[in-house]
Amino acid sequence: MRRNPNSVIIAVFVAALSFSGCKGTNPGSASTPAPSPTNANASPSQPAPNQPQAAAQGPVASPQLTGTYVMKEVQDKAGVVNIISELKTVIHFDADGSYSRASSNKGRLYHTDSGNYRIEGSDKLVLTIRMSKGGSKNEIHNPPLQKPHQFALSQNGAELRLTSADGKIALFQRVNSAQP
Repeated sequence: MRRNPNSVIIAVFVAALSFSGCKGTNPGSASTPAPSPTNANASPSQPAPNQPQAAAQGPVASPQLTGTYVMKEVQDKAGVVNIISELKTVIHFDADGSYSRASSNKGRLYHTDSGNYRIEGSDKLVLTIRMSKGGSKNEIHNPPLQKPHQFALSQNGAELRLTSADGKIALFQRVNSAQP
């Protein structure tokens, strides 16, 4: 039986996302966001000149990490490797902070995990894995496993990018939104 080399690369990446978190940290990513520029000479009762009027209209809603996302492709230094239809990873995020993830190959489930998630800062997604199953091995993790990932969410929340410690990027597309 001949294996497609892209299938092996994708399977290794999916396993890396499932079983490992980012081990290194980017010193710049852990810092707090820089405060917006202000006019030091402006009095408290006067708005600073050249500030956008959007602040007067209220805050802009940030995208929420909720709904079901399906992995579409993996990007690495050699270019984009499309996910073959045989391999599929689906992650569902609920508004209550719970998640579930399932990976399958040719329709056969080979890994699942579930637990809670939280977002730290603007680019760190931490999965708290409470239960997982890989092959015939079922595990309840006590204490739960903490798996941090660098992530980015598109402005409308439809695209999720997870970056592994070695720089590979998994691109997920939202297929439906979570119900309130």
